[in-house]
Amino acid sequence: MSDDIRQQWRELVRAGVRNPDAPADDRYWCPELETIPREQLRRIQAERVVLAYQYLWQCSPFYREKFAKAGLSADSVRSLDDLQKIPVTRREEWLENQEAHPPWGTFSPLRQEDWTERGWMLFTTSGTTAAQPRVFRHTKHDRDLWSWLGARALYAMGVRNGDIAINCFGYGTSVAFWGLHYALNLMGVPVISGGGANTERRGFFIQTYRPTVLLCTPSYALYLGRVMQDAGLSPQESSIRMIVAAGDPGPCIPSTKQRIEELWHASLHDDFGCTEVAMSPLGYTCREQVRRTDAPVDVHLMEDVYLPEVLDPETMQPVPEGQSGVLVVSNLFSESQPILRYVMGDWISVTSEPCPCGRTHARAIGGLKGRNDELIKIRGLMFFPAVIEDSVRRLTEVGDEFRIEIRRVDDMDKIKITVEPSSQIPKGSYAPPQQRIARALKGSLGIDVDVELVPYGSLPRTQFKAKRLFDLRETPF
Repeated sequence: MSDDIRQQWRELVRAGVRNPDAPADDRYWCPELETIPREQLRRIQAERVVLAYQYLWQCSPFYREKFAKAGLSADSVRSLDDLQKIPVTRREEWLENQEAHPPWGTFSPLRQEDWTERGWMLFTTSGTTAAQPRVFRHTKHDRDLWSWLGARALYAMGVRNGDIAINCFGYGTSVAFWGLHYALNLMGVPVISGGGANTERRGFFIQTYRPTVLLCTPSYALYLGRVMQDAGLSPQESSIRMIVAAGDPGPCIPSTKQRIEELWHASLHDDFGCTEVAMSPLGYTCREQVRRTDAPVDVHLMEDVYLPEVLDPETMQPVPEGQSGVLVVSNLFSESQPILRYVMGDWISVTSEPCPCGRTHARAIGGLKGRNDELIKIRGLMFFPAVIEDSVRRLTEVGDEFRIEIRRVDDMDKIKITVEPSSQIPKGSYAPPQQRIARALKGSLGIDVDVELVPYGSLPRTQFKAKRLFDLRETPF
């Protein structure tokens, strides 16, 4: 019986693929899906939600028990409206399940024989505090879908035949490198693998082999560009015309986006997802959105293969369109992780209004604003780290790197921001006054901050997800 439902699921997903090998025209990879009327999109989602529920019920011990505890039976989900009956899943549940049933846990419907017969790769999360990372196995079915979905996103950004890409994500068990790599392979775009090279060598690759598309985190795009400048090279005059960034919300933070685009003289695009449920792009920017200068760019959500919900973090009930809440996602394509209602936890608001590019899928307004568990409360005011990042990087005399520390002193929250002078200021000469920086940050944040100015190059750089916020209060709230 489980083999039958497994085969039905793969066939349903594959039947929904359009233009598997090449784009349909010069604007869309598959216009039949990207510009689909929303009522037809809901029919696609409904069919997949119903079968995904049956697949998990039959093939995942974890989810069969979870559904039964919620009072559900094998046929409880018969329409898209029934999705609300399904309880959400949080990462802590998977951690507990994996610890109780090592090494894989029982939440994935993938069996050991599926993994050994049709397996592709193993991936792990990057930010868990557990001794053992959350681990996920994927099959060739998943690889093919990742490639196709990634190609659709990159094509919407403007990647075309004739481009050459340099992929600077880490060559390892993180999904970012592999999803982009296989998508570019499908597109026929040659890839320079910078995953195992150091920064100086990557700069040499750019200068010598002249790639046109750079793939990395926003933080690393800044760092790589500055290293090239220090070596007497000009990122602005390089061959790079487009940067595809993932891992940090930088492309949707106006001042960070402006810095990167001015540094490289290239357009900056966002590509986001997560290892657990949205391995290939859940969200991506189009060419029309990245041209915006009047507001943070919106990010398209790939709704034919993902079902995003925006829920109130306290009640876990849907919020009206346009209002903010936490992102909950259902994966509607994976053989190994077809998860229903996983709490990604990112703060988001969406609109279903069509984009000027013609795509009809919902968009995250201004992109992801930050994770709900990263929301900071300081003296009654609520902040996401991205708000502080935008404020810091609006100061042209301040460098790219910064560090935020929050402490409680005499029952009062104190925030200190450590910054460097801009790399464009010669060492040993002019340094921007700390008090002026503090006044500027107070003006944008609305609270007093202490500023420490350290020499350029003092703060750590990273090619991975940057950690700049350190909440050192014993009880932050």
